[in-house]
Amino acid sequence: MDRPRKVGKSELTLTPLGFGGGTIGSPAVSNADSEATVASAWATGVRFYDTAPWYGVGRSERRLGMALAGVDGPEATPPRESYRINTKVGKSLLPEPTRDDRNKTFSPGGHPKTVRDPLSGFRVNFNYTGDRIAAQHYDSLQRLGHSRVDSLTIHDIDYGYHSAEEIDGHLRELSRQGGGGAKVLEDLRADGVIAAIGCGCNLESRNAASWDGSEHEDLIERLCDTVDLDFLVVAGGYTLLETRALRRVLPLCEARNMGVIIAAPYASGWLVAPGQNTTYMYAEPPAEIVTRSNGLQAVCERHDVPLAAAAIQFVLAHPRVAAVIPGAKHPAEAAANHVLAHQPIPAALWADLKTDGLIPDDAPTP
Repeated sequence: MDRPRKVGKSELTLTPLGFGGGTIGSPAVSNADSEATVASAWATGVRFYDTAPWYGVGRSERRLGMALAGVDGPEATPPRESYRINTKVGKSLLPEPTRDDRNKTFSPGGHPKTVRDPLSGFRVNFNYTGDRIAAQHYDSLQRLGHSRVDSLTIHDIDYGYHSAEEIDGHLRELSRQGGGGAKVLEDLRADGVIAAIGCGCNLESRNAASWDGSEHEDLIERLCDTVDLDFLVVAGGYTLLETRALRRVLPLCEARNMGVIIAAPYASGWLVAPGQNTTYMYAEPPAEIVTRSNGLQAVCERHDVPLAAAAIQFVLAHPRVAAVIPGAKHPAEAAANHVLAHQPIPAALWADLKTDGLIPDDAPTP
């Protein structure tokens, strides 16, 4: 379980249990708690940390960098080669000292897209051209306070944020013949500046309709044709409750020798405590999800296994998956992720889930 796994065709290896840095970007989490949470994950053996400029509009990167510098104590910075950092490109953080709502835009579903952090005065701006990706990479290093990251992931070219026309434009920005974003990423990898290139692949409430047909999967194929990717970060598309990634996304990764990193394995907290003030992929769960959750919970209780343990170990069983990156907002949650990932689970539980039709017969299980 703890042995590092290779990420697709790249030379990058990761601890299977990583740390998702989205939650420590929240202003509701204090600086002290964020540093203690990263330290707690480190103490359990986590050596892979995921972040993004989007998370807290820079706050996650700043906090993660400071926390990693101090995990071994104030005078014992850990060797940089002892851990891995993944951050993301595609969104610049532009200074806007005085709020200007002309820069505020919305997704097709009406969600805020180019948000501004009132504390720092930076606003998100989407751009995937080569020049901007190079600048985004440099800016992330500054926020992290680290001179390198191990991988860069293309963030949110997705129907949850953009119209079909906007997606076409962003793919042109990324293309070698257009804005050159792909070339910059591939050159960074060829020069050894980064070890791998990834791309996000999300299924959440804001883009769920694009998964009902083939739109999202077609888009992932277009992205793979635009950039020579080493891995996908799959959030929401492959969980104990949602296995549509088995349809085309995971077979595509197999065909192209790409790895997979699973984000949001608990479906935004729902699979930790269904119905207890939690959301399902950041929204109210559909009735079908509630019904299936009840079935999953019943099987887990029958075998005296926490539902969250089954959730995290299920995704790690797929042979394409290199790591899972659950979030945590305080030290106890980071410690709990380790316990859940190592919880003994009898083979009979997985057999019962398949017999009851709660997971597909062809889904790999531990």
